[in-house]
Formats: sequence, structure tokens, C-alpha cells
Amino acid sequence: MLPEHDVMARIAHAPIRWRSMIPFLTDILHQRGEQTTELARGLLELSDPWAIGALSGAALCLNLTKDDDLTSLARRALVTTIERSGITLVLRDQAARYLAMLGDPRTLDALIAVPAGWSVIGSDTHPNSQPVHTVTLAAYRISQYPVTVAAYGVFVRETGRAWHSPDALRADRTNAPATDLTWYDACEYCIWLTRRWRAEGHIAPNDVVRLPTETEWERAARGDQPDVSGDVLYPWMGPWMQGRANSGELGLNNPVAVGLCPDGRSPYGIDDMVGNIWEWTTTLWGSDMASPDFAYPYRDDGREALYADVSIRRVLRGGCFSSNRMKACCTYRGSLEPNGFWRGNGFRVVVSS
Repeated sequence: MLPEHDVMARIAHAPIRWRSMIPFLTDILHQRGEQTTELARGLLELSDPWAIGALSGAALCLNLTKDDDLTSLARRALVTTIERSGITLVLRDQAARYLAMLGDPRTLDALIAVPAGWSVIGSDTHPNSQPVHTVTLAAYRISQYPVTVAAYGVFVRETGRAWHSPDALRADRTNAPATDLTWYDACEYCIWLTRRWRAEGHIAPNDVVRLPTETEWERAARGDQPDVSGDVLYPWMGPWMQGRANSGELGLNNPVAVGLCPDGRSPYGIDDMVGNIWEWTTTLWGSDMASPDFAYPYRDDGREALYADVSIRRVLRGGCFSSNRMKACCTYRGSLEPNGFWRGNGFRVVVSS
């Protein structure tokens, strides 16, 4: 067998050719009673456009005796993979799954400040998003990412609230968005998180954690982009671009981990505002799925009432993994009964005084 440094030189020269051979190489080393730590280290230090080094090295790390330095190297390599342009979303999601199992070092509960001001709302690209109008909003903070499986799992363990999600117990999905949640689940989480963050000093005593209104959600997604008749608006302030969101065009048909599309961030630096999962808002829609009782223009007409009959749908925003680019955008208005849930809807939070 070739010396290990020669093997790594050959892998670095032609990583695709060696991709399927790395597991066999690992087995041979194990059969010979040799360590694979240095092989894992060499793979993690390899930078290739197919992420073969990062993914293969991380897979090895998961089967090795815990080594803090090697684990830290694996985490850095995987985060770099997630943030690199040109790597497919499928590979980024695989990197995120390994990262979840090794311990995701990203700050996934970060809050982004959105300043007070006038905001253009609506679009002429769908009847339910018309007419285009302006609203004035107070300042608020909104979570950079949707609430994750890990974060919602803490709430479930502390409160005993039922959560029937196949991702709830999966170690490789802790950094994915929490889904299969009703509007009531999301609201209860916000109440719990308000108490927790106040006690920790993470927010001020008079701050409240809640769901965004749909106008707050849209301002966070589109920033100060004006309406241009006929144009569908996206957070990245340009035309549709494949791979900037996990939408139906990719055909993955499943949520991916949060933060995997950094090129799709909104003007305020907020991730995953379109595609991946639908997001609950506080805003009422009405009882008819096709036509909203609470139509635009947005106004103070009771549409932000927190208590309404269970038959009255609430607004969902952003589209999901099965939504096409006409729905996975800044302005399309979806809706669902507040006790409805499925694997394509979750939420993010707002903090306001």
C-alpha cells in the first residue's frame, strides 16, 4: 500500500476519481489496525469544488474516537462548504447534516435589526397581493434563520408539548427548520422563549418574542425594494436565480438545513426568507383559501387579532421546497388554518418592545 502522504497527494490530484475508493481505503486501514485520523485530517484540509474532502473527512470523524482538534477542523471545513458558492444545495445539505452531528457552531438564534420606516408592500404579480401600497413600521428584530429542530426541541423537552415530526429525534437534522407545527405551537413557543430570554438577559424585561406580522415579514424579505410592475421580487434584489433558494425548481422536495443559501440573503442579511419552508405570521387571512377576507391594502381592521375562530386561516409567507418561483418570493400570500401543520411549514420570531 502507498504511504499515506502519497495517497493524499493522489486524492488531491483527482478527488472525483478517488471519491468512491475512500471508504475502501478506510476499511483497509482498519483491517491493518492502522489509525485513520491523519487520513481524515488530510481530507478535511483538502479544498475541492465537489466538497469530497470535507464530506469524506467529516464522515471519518464521526467514526473516530473524539478528538477535539480534529472535530474543530471538521466543523470549519463543513461551514466553509456551506458558505461556498458553486457547491450544489444537495452537497451543502449533506455537509450540514454532518455538521449537525458534530455540533453546529453557527449562531442559529441570531437576531437582525430592521429599522423603523415606510415600506412598500404588495405586488401586481398576483391578485391577492394587490394593490401595491405603503405602510409605516416600528423598528424590530427578526431571527436570521427559521427556528430550528434543536431550538424547538428544547421547548418540547421543557414543556412536554406534543410534536409529531419525524425530524424531532434525528441527530442529523438539528440544524434544519422545525416543521410540522401549527400556528398555536409557534405562538406557545414564542411565549416560552420570551420568559427564557428575559431570564437570561438576552432581551430587555419589556421585550416580547412573537411571530412577525406579514408586513414585518415582507419588509425583512424585500428591504426597500420598490415595486416594478410585472416583476417578481426576491430577497437578493434581482431576477430569479437558480440555487439561491430551495424552491420547487430544484426538485429536492424536502427542507434543507437553515442558512445553506447565503447568496439568497435579504438586504438586511436575513437567510431563508423564500423557499425551504412556509413561515407563519400573526396576520389573519379569512376562511376561504382562494380569496382573503383581509385583503390589501393592509390596515388596522382586526387582522392582527390573536384570538379568532379556528376556522379563520392565518397568513403564511415565503413558499417552501415545493413552491415555484412565483410563490417563493417576497410578496406572495399563502394561508392555512391555525391548527394545520405539515412538513413544509415552520416559523421565525420577532422581538419588539
